[in-house]
Amino acid sequence: MGLNGKLPIAISMGEPGGINIEIVLNCVNEKLPKFFLVTDPKWAEKCIKNLNSNIKINILENIKDCSQEALNILPIKNKVKFGFKKSYKENVPAIMESLDNSIKLAKQKKVSGIVTLPIIKKTLIENGFNYPGHTEYLGKVSKKKPLMIMLNQKLKVATLTTHIPISQITKKVTKKNLENTIQIYINSLTKDFGIINPKIAVSALNPHSGEEGKIGKEEINIIKPVIDKFKKKGKTIYGPIPADTMFHQDALKNIDANLCMFHDQALIPIKSSDFYGSINFTAGLPFIRTSPDHGTAFDIVGLNKANNSSLINAIKYVQMIYNQRIKNEKK
Repeated sequence: MGLNGKLPIAISMGEPGGINIEIVLNCVNEKLPKFFLVTDPKWAEKCIKNLNSNIKINILENIKDCSQEALNILPIKNKVKFGFKKSYKENVPAIMESLDNSIKLAKQKKVSGIVTLPIIKKTLIENGFNYPGHTEYLGKVSKKKPLMIMLNQKLKVATLTTHIPISQITKKVTKKNLENTIQIYINSLTKDFGIINPKIAVSALNPHSGEEGKIGKEEINIIKPVIDKFKKKGKTIYGPIPADTMFHQDALKNIDANLCMFHDQALIPIKSSDFYGSINFTAGLPFIRTSPDHGTAFDIVGLNKANNSSLINAIKYVQMIYNQRIKNEKK
């Protein structure tokens, strides 16, 4: 079944105790692609009342009936316990139902993609969710290798490893993992962003690229051989480059995207370059998924301080990537 028509975007509710409902409400009157929130309407009503908002709710029986002047809600069966600044274990079934329903709609191609709102990982993990984050769960249910790409108007940065302890990173820096990751990255940059023969800079794992093996041999034994393999195939891959030198202005001039070995190598430059507007996109899945690049922000819930720029961009990027895929199909 091909991509066609203007489909709405499904937004999974994430953690109910944080700023998720605020940033969604603040998107209602923006000029955005049509979207709906997958949640308990009664909970949304309580939130709107508590936040002194005048946004109306449009409860959907058919997701094609989205309004751009109201908060569209696709109801779930599980009820959501209301309470800001708290994370209730009772809400885990509703959080998972919202996420799973969104994924199901995406797999069935009834939506152009999904946006997942922030979660409290600790609450989910303590109540049966055996994944360190959305990315890993999406990979499992899709039976695909997911690739986390953080992006904004200035940067696209992917990570070889995601939400794992620093002590476990070297176990994941393998030739097979790196080769698979680079290939997924190339495929996504081409298919999802329309970049032909993308130029990718790959970071080193160790400081100073390992100082020729004096402070680490991963660059010599693993990273460089994989890069050389891609170069022989005609791909434009640079590295390994010390992570502390790959993001300055001159280093980025002839680069389309960067690949880092672990989470903070990628997230620090992304958040430093655009703290409020960056987003997370998961490449390698059979459907489009983005998310805001921030947490649940319990400290500012209800204070009218929540910035919805990242959610706005997450919604826009779903549509942009969807349109690019349609364009690819027509070639």
